[in-house]
Amino acid sequence: MKCIETTELFPLLNEKLIILLQELTDEDFNRPTQFPDWKVKDICAHLLDTSLRRLSSERDSYVSQEQVSINTYDELIAHVTELADRWALAFSYVSPHILIEMIGKYQNELYEYIKGLEPYGISRFSVAWAGEKKSYNWFDIAREYTERWHHQMQIREALGKEPLYESDLYFPVLDTFMQALPFHYRNFKKEKRYVLCVTVTGSAGGKWFLEWNDGLRLVDSPSSEVQTDVIIAQENAWKICTRWLDKSVYKIQWKGDRELAEHFKKMNCLLIKE
Repeated sequence: MKCIETTELFPLLNEKLIILLQELTDEDFNRPTQFPDWKVKDICAHLLDTSLRRLSSERDSYVSQEQVSINTYDELIAHVTELADRWALAFSYVSPHILIEMIGKYQNELYEYIKGLEPYGISRFSVAWAGEKKSYNWFDIAREYTERWHHQMQIREALGKEPLYESDLYFPVLDTFMQALPFHYRNFKKEKRYVLCVTVTGSAGGKWFLEWNDGLRLVDSPSSEVQTDVIIAQENAWKICTRWLDKSVYKIQWKGDRELAEHFKKMNCLLIKE
């Protein structure tokens, strides 16, 4: 798997978030999002939560006294979702001004921490949605980047603000999500050298080739012609991968194997129920 460089994108993404939040009114913070139980402020609290928990557990080697037994992927998702809801509720009593200050401080501390990590060292947590038991730091950092990008996009969508579709910010999100394709299609049996091509259209889009050849793997140049094409607009691609609740965004074009193409709509690059 190739290294996807995202570490140096954090400061710009962080800056865009703070500028956005500083422009919001109290009414804006209380606007509903696509999630029935979460307002804009709740997503902001979740972003702070992820920074603080990672800094506490990894940088500071802090071990919580709460005992949690996690044996399956579903149990992990349930636990992370419960933590997110608990944190959002706690910060319902905190002013937006304080929340913005804390987000700014700790997302910058998170950047300082991750930029000191060895890219090919083993991360503390694997990228489970890509089917990995162990992951390199660079992949876990890229996963963290996708989290922060798509949550900021959820805020922007709720408020009708400018999206983050600049190629330098968005393409790495797509590239990271597509690393899950081999795991996502693991139960499909195809002949050797069968090729599926996923194309995301738009200024930040690209092409990803999945090849069946002694196992499934992403390749830059397939060894045979593409048999199945899946084409998705960039406006919909990230929403499909993050399980957007509005099913109208699950639009694809395809040719070849319909079942294979339609399966892309079930992509899930999250560790939280949304």
